Amino acid sequence: MASQPHEPLRFFAELRRRKVFRAVFAYVAIAFIALQIIDLLIPATNLPSWADALLLAIAIMGFPVCIIAAWALEQTPDGVRFTQPVGNDNSEHEPRQPMTVGLAATLGLFVAAGAVWWFLVSPSQDELAAVENTIAVMPFETLGADKANAFTEGVHLGVLTRLSNVSELEVISRTSVRAIDTKDKTLPEIAEALGASWILRAEVQVSGTNVQINARLIDARQDRQVWAQNYQRELTVDNIFDIQSELALAIIEALHKNLTPLERARVDQRPTDNLEAYGLFTSGRSELDRRDEQGMRAAVVYFEQAIALDANYALAWTGLADALILLYDYHIDRDDSHLIRAEEAIHRALELDPFSAEAFASLGLLNHARQNSPEAIQALTRAVKLKPNYADAQSWLAWGYQISGNPEAGLTSAKKAVLVNPLSGESRSNLTLSYLATGDYDQALVEALHNQDLLASWPTALFYEGIALYHQGHFAEAQTTLKDLSVDWTDFGAESLLALSYIATGDEQAAREILDALILTDDFFSVALVYAALGESDLAFTTLQRIDHWNSWPALALRHFFPSVIGPLREDARYQAIIDNLDKSWGIDDRTPWQ
Repeated sequence: MASQPHEPLRFFAELRRRKVFRAVFAYVAIAFIALQIIDLLIPATNLPSWADALLLAIAIMGFPVCIIAAWALEQTPDGVRFTQPVGNDNSEHEPRQPMTVGLAATLGLFVAAGAVWWFLVSPSQDELAAVENTIAVMPFETLGADKANAFTEGVHLGVLTRLSNVSELEVISRTSVRAIDTKDKTLPEIAEALGASWILRAEVQVSGTNVQINARLIDARQDRQVWAQNYQRELTVDNIFDIQSELALAIIEALHKNLTPLERARVDQRPTDNLEAYGLFTSGRSELDRRDEQGMRAAVVYFEQAIALDANYALAWTGLADALILLYDYHIDRDDSHLIRAEEAIHRALELDPFSAEAFASLGLLNHARQNSPEAIQALTRAVKLKPNYADAQSWLAWGYQISGNPEAGLTSAKKAVLVNPLSGESRSNLTLSYLATGDYDQALVEALHNQDLLASWPTALFYEGIALYHQGHFAEAQTTLKDLSVDWTDFGAESLLALSYIATGDEQAAREILDALILTDDFFSVALVYAALGESDLAFTTLQRIDHWNSWPALALRHFFPSVIGPLREDARYQAIIDNLDKSWGIDDRTPWQ
């Protein structure tokens, strides 16, 4: 009886007989050629840049199908049929099972390899979507001897605002595109700094009563132009807004994005009938973006002038509200009349435009200033649903979630705000706070240092750095950062944190010197925090019970920070009464959705 070949050799002989190797080589060759062709077509056509990755994924998933088909089927004079095994089909002695197991194992390896590549090497679908959908509308350039920079800024803001209404796009905020230093940077470098895949650039030239705009859309990753258009019109209110709408719609079409009916209406919307009012509004937004006292006060004047020219200008009313509220909320001018005027402005804006995301965001900001957390979060949630790309609304929503005790939701909103406004000091600051609140102190420190580069004069960034260093156990570095630091909105938060760092390093005398100074103030929370760190819980509770109204910093600190200090207090039966008082200060009760 002839000896049977070893099972592996028999299996590979069967692969050759069934021409599986030939099919595999042919499949790989065809797939390789197809990938080369698609790489050549992408620069010359409007095919999306992810087309080659899609084809590669299809090729990998089709590979096991090719093997199965080659194994199971054969071409005969009678057509395609199932491949017959060697010998008699009905033979009970034909050892088919080992070959079946071997084939299954081989296919399993191929499928596993494909899965590993897909999930570990290729970007996730969310990452691909974020990359593909992010566009930076760079500040438009003014050409000609008679330069009208304010007009150019208005056109730029109009196009950017229209694109920001599209839910399928991530539009980098005006604050960030104006802040980036483009000198000596290539387009791919600019795009990388902003986290954008697409760049829109344009030149605006005003000549007498005519305006000309040359626009082009660039795939920044490959530094290639994919669309360009020239617009020439007589300079009228209708024409200038028509150009903005046409330009925005052309970009949306070039990027193959879809619009809801409401989004289409927003893209076509004409905000005012007065070009001068439009210019004043643009100037007001530019000033407000600075986030300092001079900018806020100048913004109030610009918005008031715009409203005087067009009392039906809804965005000017929301701009006025934002400027007044921020003056109050940044502790620059704590005049209650600012909030009263802001409320009137918001109501007027909503009368003019009931679906204004900007007005709902302003309403949320107003409720934050009045410490009504549920109403603030409700209004801001409505704002981001209407306009997901509104970075200010996302950032303010993150702040509200942190104060209300929902740190994970706050982190999600803060990340979204930074995605569309990566160079905003305010957005970065709230992202830093969100990382601190969720216990990611390493990333919080990174963001705090980044924020100092954006706003070197803003003490909050140094304060957050000190909090991160303290929680990391770098007490000496925290002391260096916090010494002589004052942060108005925290009262004496920096000083109390400095005392905690002294206690952590065993320098109780230095801590008690700070405590003695704090006792002379009305900052009861800072005093209680130091008492708790010294292990004097009864004095800590006695002091906490003196707090009638909880402001932002005490609410944040008690909820999220200093677990080694506040932890023992949380185990005390008296602690719940403190939390109840805090919640009451912010309008939170058992009916609040996130409770």
